[in-house]
Order: sequence, then C-alpha cells, then structure tokens
Amino acid sequence: MAPAPVLFCSHVVEWGGAERVLADLLVHIDRDRFAPHLVVPGDGPLTQHARELGVPVAEIPIGGGSPLSKALSLPGAARALRRIATTTGARLIYANSMIAGYAGVLAQRPELPCVWHLHIVTDSRLARRALRRAAAVITPSQLAAQAVRRTGAQVIQNGVPAEFFARDGAAPLRDELGIPPSTPLCGIVGRLDPHKGHEVLLRAVAALTPRAAVAIVGDAAFADSQSRVRGERERLVTLTETLGLTDRVHFLGHRDDTAAVIRSLDVLVAPSVAPESAPRTIAEAQAAGRAVIASRIGGVTEMVRDGITGRLVAPGDVNALRAALQELLGDDSEREAIGVAAREHARSNYAMPEFAKRIAAVLAATMAPTD
Repeated sequence: MAPAPVLFCSHVVEWGGAERVLADLLVHIDRDRFAPHLVVPGDGPLTQHARELGVPVAEIPIGGGSPLSKALSLPGAARALRRIATTTGARLIYANSMIAGYAGVLAQRPELPCVWHLHIVTDSRLARRALRRAAAVITPSQLAAQAVRRTGAQVIQNGVPAEFFARDGAAPLRDELGIPPSTPLCGIVGRLDPHKGHEVLLRAVAALTPRAAVAIVGDAAFADSQSRVRGERERLVTLTETLGLTDRVHFLGHRDDTAAVIRSLDVLVAPSVAPESAPRTIAEAQAAGRAVIASRIGGVTEMVRDGITGRLVAPGDVNALRAALQELLGDDSEREAIGVAAREHARSNYAMPEFAKRIAAVLAATMAPTD
C-alpha cells in the first residue's frame, strides 16, 4: 500500500520550538506509512529543511504581520489547503501553529480531517472553540491539555534528537569564547523575547560570585509578527553594558550546533516570566545531562522535579535565581547528580522514536478511510 499523503501546515517558517518539533517529525515520521507535504507561507529555515529532506513544499497565503492580517488570511488559506489536498490526494491536515490550526479546521471535511498540534497554553475562548472542531488535538503537556480539556486533547511529550543524548560529543564553546575552565558558564537558549526572561538572568548574574560567564543563544525570531520582540537584542545589549557585564555575556545569535553548545554549559537557565507549555530547551538540556534552573511556571513543573532533575524558582525573582545559580555553580557533586537524574528522565520521556511513533498513531487513527 502506498504511503498516505499528509499536509503538514505551519504559518511560521522561522526557527522556534514548535518549528523544531515539526522539523524533527519530518525527519522521523514513518515514510512507509505517510508521505509528508509541507505547506507554509514562503521561504525560510523550515522550508529549506523540508526541501533538504526531499519533502514537497507548497506555498499558501497564510499569516501576516498583524492579528488582523492573520485573520483575513484564513479563508484563502483554507481554500488553498483543500486545493492542495485534492492535487496531492492528502487524507489529513496536520496543523503545527495557531494560525495553521484555524485554517485547518476551516478546511476540514469528512474526507480531510485536521489534527491540531497545540504547542502553547491558551486561555482564548475563540481558540478553544476552534480546537473543539479539530478531529484530534495534541499537546506536549498536561497543563496545555487541561486548558482545552473539552477538546479531548492527547498529551504527547516532545521528542529530543539523538545528538542531545550523546555523551562523547564535542563541547567547544569555552575554547571558542576564550572562557577558562575555572570560570562557571551558564546559558539560555531560545529566541530573544521578553517572555523568556533574559533580563532576569542578566540581573541575577550581575551580583553573582564567583563571576560567571553567560552564553545567550538565539535571535529575535518572529519580530515581523510580534511587536514585543522588536529591538529586544538591542535592549538586552544595553542592559548588559549598564550592569557592567560586557566582558562576561556572549550574544551568540542563532546556532546550528545547539547540542554542542548545551554540552559546554555548566547550567542551562530557562527563566521564563510567562507560561509555556513544554520548553524544548529544557528537554534538550536534560537529555544532555545538564542541570537546569527554570521558572516554576506553566508546563515547566511537569518537566523539572525541584531538587531532583533541576531547580525551580519563582518567575521574575532575581534573588531566587541568583541563589540557585550560586549553589549549583559552586557545588560540582550536586550539579552532576541533578544532571544524571535529568538524563534518566529524558531517556524515559523524550526519546524521539517513541515521539514519532505516538504521533503516527494519532495520524493513523484520525485519517479519513479510503474508499
């Protein structure tokens, strides 16, 4: 039997956590059962990734730089999805972003169901109503599922690629940045967004002893569509200068060697100040056996057991984050014990083959039958 065509749709083509999940799925989905087609608004890193994998790409008018333009794009995007489904023989729409989800349920027909993978925690009444129309909903955390509980959402924790689990991979960041072995190195990995808490980390490190170096990995993705992100790098650089941290804070931008970067860190920090469903960077650091300090917020509490697989602190609490950094960076044995426990947690929960298998089961169960 020929593999069933599936339309994987995203209105975002820049790298974010959700887009990384989709990229992984395009790599690991069972090609004997499913023939993926990527549907996106244009060119970008996700688009290029799909083409490198030999995944056909179709462009549709979806999304935009404002909420109004996003909303206005939905009817045309739904029509385009149905047209592409007819051309390709697709039997399912897999929507990987909010706007793609809205378009997917508008395009949905008995012969073309929509699976909506919800990567955020939403309290939007409109979103909950739209999600109830989807044939199936997937979330990466119990918190996200509870927020849309009337949708019957299934919780499937995100997978982590094998490269993060490697024990013997190179960790060259210290040499690259000229950081001596005696200097503690912590880092934050993710887009430059006020919600991610970069400012909290910088202020915590400013009064930290011993002096620690900081790696800030990521760029201001989604600046065209999210006004709060615009100018964030410049604001953080200015704050770094004001705090006298210029010689210790390294803005590295986007990196393709995230696994190697994380292995170079003593501690990964995820100081989010707004709820997140299941930050991918935490799962990656745990897979790499690195201690994590994260905000006690959103779905993070499902990923980190305080004092066992990481440390949890109150979101936005500079003093609490400073104290946690002080303790972990100064206690090699505790940091190592947490890293070991975190890796075991990751092995049990974030194995990529199991993630792909569970997603495939949802697709197969939801897919419209053939005549």
